Amino acid sequence: MNCGVGYFWKEKTLTDILVNRIINKIKTSIKTAKLDLTGYTILTEVGSGLYTFTPIIALLAKAEKVYAWTNDSTYGKAEENINNCISIIEKSNIDKKIEFNIGDNNIKHLQEADIITNSGFLRPLNEEKLKYVNENAVLPLMYEKWELRDSDVDVEYCKKKNISVAGTWENHPTIKVFDHVGPLAIKMAFEAGYEVFNNNILVWSDDNFGEVITDSFKDIGAKKVIITTDQNTLYDEAKSLDFIFITDYDEDREFGQGGFFDFEKLSKLNNTLGIVHLYGKIDAKEASRYLSVVYPSVNGRSNTMSFTLAHVGLNPFIDLQVSGFKVGEILKSGKKSDLVQII
Repeated sequence: MNCGVGYFWKEKTLTDILVNRIINKIKTSIKTAKLDLTGYTILTEVGSGLYTFTPIIALLAKAEKVYAWTNDSTYGKAEENINNCISIIEKSNIDKKIEFNIGDNNIKHLQEADIITNSGFLRPLNEEKLKYVNENAVLPLMYEKWELRDSDVDVEYCKKKNISVAGTWENHPTIKVFDHVGPLAIKMAFEAGYEVFNNNILVWSDDNFGEVITDSFKDIGAKKVIITTDQNTLYDEAKSLDFIFITDYDEDREFGQGGFFDFEKLSKLNNTLGIVHLYGKIDAKEASRYLSVVYPSVNGRSNTMSFTLAHVGLNPFIDLQVSGFKVGEILKSGKKSDLVQII
């Protein structure tokens, strides 16, 4: 999934007990996936929160070398990301080390990498970087094929260089990562102050995210759940709604602007109406002028989750990261698997 940082894990203190639990979960997931990176050089990122563990997963899967890029961001400082990762490695008695890079390029790392993830601090993986990449390298996406954005990876250049690119089937029977979207939506609704049970909800979506979320709301007893991206339906139903859940991955227009998804009109139809947003370009401050609830209270973005699956807990994050690395391993081996979505 195209993810921002999960706020739950950004704020959560990584105590020794929690670190041990995460390491144990990683080892279990590696065993289940039969992930084996022996002999491979991995290029990935190190971030904050749970993203501190991304390069550690590669180490625990027996990678020969692991390179991890990072940078300062709104979620944390580069040096903090590196120091936290080193601390975890030392506390966990992991015998291999990671070579870190602060910045958005490192020619040596690109030249030596066998498996390169499309992680945030490596993006964009464009010609400027890919021209240094070995033709035998592979590029697994840590999300599904249909979620790929042109701004993330220059796929056409990869094809010219014969660099294999593939997405990860997030609902493979062994992981079922995508199904965690439902619990995520429910948790967000609870945090926004809605019961879901016996609520009237409109899910603004026309994709898989909306379908899974709609089913999840129904499963825990919502009175009525409508899934649509039709504005006439939205305004017709507005008076009876408790809240709108926005999860429209491909919508590039800004909600509340240019006559699209008119907040003021919605507030006149229902002055207690609220919005919970997972995907969608939303100015939270502007929306709050008209709507009783806007959650989360940060701006929403198109193609990027307001909360990642890490907001639900460890399993979806770890299983998706491990599966992404597994896609890389399979691409290198030349074998076939339903997990791998060739691009």
